[in-house]
Amino acid sequence: MKTLSYLFLILILLTAVNFAQNLSPIPTKEGTRFFYKSDQAFEVFSVAVAGQFNGWDAKANSMSLNDTTNIWSTTINIQTGIEYHYKFVINDTLWITDPNAPNVTEDEWRNGIIIAQKFGAPFVISIHPAQSRRVEEIPELKILLGSNEAKIDPNSISLLFNDAPINFSFDEKKSVVTAILDSSITDGEHKIFIAFADKKRNVNERFISKFFLDRFIHDIVTPTFYDSAVMYEIFIRTFYDSDKDGIGDFNGVTKKLDYINILGANVIWLMPWNESTTVHGYNVVDYYSIEKDYGTFDDYFNFLKEAKNRNMRVIMDFVINHSDSTHPFFLDAYKNPKSKYSDWYQFTNDENSNWRHFGIERKMPKFDFENPEVQKYFLDNAKFWLDPNGDGDFSDGVDGFRCDAAKEVPHRFWSVFRKEMKAINPEVLLLGEVWDNAFFLIPFFKEEFDMLFDYPLFYAMEDYFGERNLSEIPERINEMNEIYPSGYQMTRFLSNHDNHRAISFFDYDIKKLKQANFLLFTLPGMPMIYYGDEIGKSGKLPPENVRQNMNWNEAQKQIDNEESLFNFHKNLIELRKQFPTLWKRDDSKNNSLEFLNDKNEKILAYLRFDEESQFIILVNNSGETVKGNLELFFQNNIIELKNRIEITYTNVDQSSLNANAFNFLEQKNGEVKIKNVILDNGDFYLLRLK
Repeated sequence: MKTLSYLFLILILLTAVNFAQNLSPIPTKEGTRFFYKSDQAFEVFSVAVAGQFNGWDAKANSMSLNDTTNIWSTTINIQTGIEYHYKFVINDTLWITDPNAPNVTEDEWRNGIIIAQKFGAPFVISIHPAQSRRVEEIPELKILLGSNEAKIDPNSISLLFNDAPINFSFDEKKSVVTAILDSSITDGEHKIFIAFADKKRNVNERFISKFFLDRFIHDIVTPTFYDSAVMYEIFIRTFYDSDKDGIGDFNGVTKKLDYINILGANVIWLMPWNESTTVHGYNVVDYYSIEKDYGTFDDYFNFLKEAKNRNMRVIMDFVINHSDSTHPFFLDAYKNPKSKYSDWYQFTNDENSNWRHFGIERKMPKFDFENPEVQKYFLDNAKFWLDPNGDGDFSDGVDGFRCDAAKEVPHRFWSVFRKEMKAINPEVLLLGEVWDNAFFLIPFFKEEFDMLFDYPLFYAMEDYFGERNLSEIPERINEMNEIYPSGYQMTRFLSNHDNHRAISFFDYDIKKLKQANFLLFTLPGMPMIYYGDEIGKSGKLPPENVRQNMNWNEAQKQIDNEESLFNFHKNLIELRKQFPTLWKRDDSKNNSLEFLNDKNEKILAYLRFDEESQFIILVNNSGETVKGNLELFFQNNIIELKNRIEITYTNVDQSSLNANAFNFLEQKNGEVKIKNVILDNGDFYLLRLK
């Protein structure tokens, strides 16, 4: 027989060693075959596969049940070599993670990850540690191999660890490669390479997987300027059009610097400004260019000069995981394996006609950062934007990089990137976009980034304001302090160009919007405002709905209205500047934040403190009014508090408050009692203790 029978394949998978993912997807002649065996407590009458390869359509790829094995299965013809996310859909409504997925995203969605392998060639069924997984101790390598044609040839196996040969054993009966790693290996990213063939000479020439070893947490040094900073994100194309051609430009941003200055933001993150084929700019065709729609280099340099004259710092959107498919390097290599750029991209066939790309965007081919030439190209490019003429004067360069899709680029590159950028300018900000949970973010602080976008807090906000879950925000922030190195920084936000606008995120509930902003500006970290959110600009995904033109008529009206949303944001920024205690770092070595539990589980409360000042923050999102004495308990460290209270900031008209309201605090054995509280739903207070 030329191929193993279906049942024999299943038998191999079911009897594999226990680290193996028993019903993992496998390549077949017709495509990739998915399997599911129910362990549900209810009757399963339908199963389907939904993923990026079918537009997440729960009806496009239904599974069939084998009555003998009780295993559901289906075959889907998906492109080999491309990473896709997917889920199983049970009974048309229940979306679950494939329990035998080769890998799983570590975000809140927990999608399965599949990279389809070529039929006929032998393949990797599973690998331990799994692709991109973080481990806290030196693991034993285990790789389960499979083939459709014949058994694996032991003499064909080549195993490299970090590009060097490593000793291994091979169990022919179980088809498992095992290797013991040296105890001297360092923390950081490690690469596994395996090539092998079956006994009919079908060859798998290359399978690469990486994991991150993280046994120790080291302190990191990050630029202190951003502890007290406020960032403002701008989409140049839709911000301000200076020449009336219908497109925003650098001169337009320059003309509106005073507006940003009035608001109080002092860090500007500009979405991509390199020449691109798309309006959003993330399909770069020239990494050393200025998008012609945005103006000239002279316009750009003038913008930098004017921003820095106002003590504003400028962050560049650094998009290096992928280029556009019309980039000259890609065009030279497309269907041209002899091109000098053939190894710059992740082509998946000998003809260079298929390639790995970013998500489902085929027009975003991914660079191959295993190639030292690719690494050098982007290191040189970053140095150019940091200091274009190389004279050590950074007035003509950017102050930092917002690194797009950072988890798509190898850790080892970011480690080198940090060393080389900091050698040029120690104050450069390295900000990573890693859209994932707190534990997945850990390695990116390890000699890589100064700061990451705080997606864990973003989703905790959603949970608190949507479900009134009081514990989620404290748990996420306390968790970060436990697992991140001292010195870490976070960008904290309610909206950006990839998410609903802030007011739409809260379903136009202005009370919740104000409460959420109040939290951002009284918690540690750098708050970020997405252009237009400060005037209540609305919009829900898809992205084109959240990247629309700034309304300057509305902005001017709000500047002149003391009660406007613009002035609400401005006042919060001024409050933060007035009281440095509110922006002090809080990490494993710098304590400035303690959460307090409300005995009646109604109020979100926390303490901000330093040697100079003490503040208690109270937020009522309970849906009801809280009256009387408020009894709070320290979660962690008990701190001696002053007992007199001054209402420093609130959404409530203070003239309407009872003269005795919030006037006294008692503390005993970790319990804090604030007397005469009246907190309506939607209220928030900043109480200064004296």
